[in-house]
Amino acid sequence: MDYEVAKFWLQFLNFAVTLCVGLYVWSSNRHRVTNERIGDLEKGIDVRLDAHDSRLATLEGQVKAAPTHADLAQIHEKINTVAQCSSRMEGEMKSQTDLLRLVLNKMTRGDA
Repeated sequence: MDYEVAKFWLQFLNFAVTLCVGLYVWSSNRHRVTNERIGDLEKGIDVRLDAHDSRLATLEGQVKAAPTHADLAQIHEKINTVAQCSSRMEGEMKSQTDLLRLVLNKMTRGDA
């Protein structure tokens, strides 16, 4: 075997191995960076979910304390009762006012 041919094949083999190692390093670094970015996103999502978890717990507590449909129906009935009483009292006061005017008219005219 000729020394020049062996040298050529050794250089070619060295170039091929170096090229393969370079491609491997490039590929692994690309995947490592991608995995780091995914890990950072997961951490960010965990932090955001923790914040949402506390907000949801607060909202659930407020919803539990909110009046139900039955409570609102009772409130509506009470408001209707108060409105009826107020309307009745308004009618009675108007009748009393009319009666008082009638009495005053009779007294001032001297018809009594």
